[in-house]
Amino acid sequence: MLKRSTIADVAKLAGVGKVTVSYVLNGRSREARISDVTQKRVLSAAQELSYRPNGLARMLVTRRTNTLAIVFQYAELFSSGSGFISEVMRGVCAGAVEKGFDLMLHTQAVRSPEAEADILGDGRVDGALVLRDEGDPTISALLDRGVPTVLFFTRSDHPQAAWVDADNFSGAEVAVRHLLGLGHTRIAMIGGPEGSVAAGARREGYLSALADAGIEPFPIFPRIGSPVEAHEQLSAFLNRPDRPTALFVWSDDVAVACMEVARGLGVSVPSDLSVVGFDSLDICNRTVPPLTSVRQPIYDMAAEATRLLISITRSEELPQRQIVYPLALDVRGSTAPLMHVLSTKR
Repeated sequence: MLKRSTIADVAKLAGVGKVTVSYVLNGRSREARISDVTQKRVLSAAQELSYRPNGLARMLVTRRTNTLAIVFQYAELFSSGSGFISEVMRGVCAGAVEKGFDLMLHTQAVRSPEAEADILGDGRVDGALVLRDEGDPTISALLDRGVPTVLFFTRSDHPQAAWVDADNFSGAEVAVRHLLGLGHTRIAMIGGPEGSVAAGARREGYLSALADAGIEPFPIFPRIGSPVEAHEQLSAFLNRPDRPTALFVWSDDVAVACMEVARGLGVSVPSDLSVVGFDSLDICNRTVPPLTSVRQPIYDMAAEATRLLISITRSEELPQRQIVYPLALDVRGSTAPLMHVLSTKR
């Protein structure tokens, strides 16, 4: 059986000390001011010898696992086929691979927030990426315990909080103003789950845009968080004689379901009803008609949150701990001027 190469073998072949090899292979060359030439020599030697560090030994010495936990609140998000979650996972994986980190998925079990924080802070991971509602007590428990933590697609006013989020308020305003610009005044909103920071900000942006225009809002559906709920609750709403001529929907997944409900009721989009979603996922280009939606750079935000967390675990200097992404509207075929809606009814 071939003898497994050691760090001493790599150091000898590269013509450097074992400490230098350790710094290079653990991604700490800059900290030790090791030149690019030396780094390349060490990496070439390690590759030639097929050297693989002993993960357990490295963890015991460095107290690092090079593993991050992704902490979700709702395990059912994975079974719903959510396009949003797919983009989140793509971005997180890209950010982790870029820095040589592994990932561990952690969903909420029947434990106290303190027990959750103890599990995530016991050394099995270096930090936690958290996608949970703002008021979730696990967030405070993690931060109070000193576990390196970054929130994404939510926020916290905890003094130690770091987060990456979108300007959901302005994004909603842009969407509603687009509909107002098309002549719509009966604009309803399909809101998201209670407790969701994003859904709340989008609701406030919707109300703000209508208030600026002097228009009374329709009652908001506050708890439609999934396509299934959309099918269950929207039928009666769209059958009303005073039904809206436009819908602003808190997510693309639910917006697509709304379009399907409308089609089943004989309500044509956009001839009878304009629809705007939120996220501008790939599915927006595959619906009939294509869905107008607020573009949220989910992949970029998830990757940025991952990089931010890795920087925190390495105690690096941070230019900012709280990052807000601006949003824009992708206008497609699901919105039309009000005159078009009225003309089809004559």
